[in-house]
Amino acid sequence: MTFPEVERRISSPEALTAVLRDVKRCVANGTLRQTKPANAPLAIDDVTKVPDEGPWPDYVEAHFEDRNGQRYRLTVETYHGTGGSWAKA
Repeated sequence: MTFPEVERRISSPEALTAVLRDVKRCVANGTLRQTKPANAPLAIDDVTKVPDEGPWPDYVEAHFEDRNGQRYRLTVETYHGTGGSWAKA
């Protein structure tokens, strides 16, 4: 499996930087399309505007869909450093 299919735990700033870069690459090449579900009021509108290496908002949440309709979610709590994940939704 390759990104975006593989689930990833985000437990460090470096891990978040790596996931953000992968997500942005996939959005740029059309592998992923960012979505904003109605039930996700805290989700960011445009992941490409989130800096790769910070500073980041206190909470990062973004939703995506691949070409086959598989949905993914990026959630990271950056303020307290508890981390987050990239996973299928």
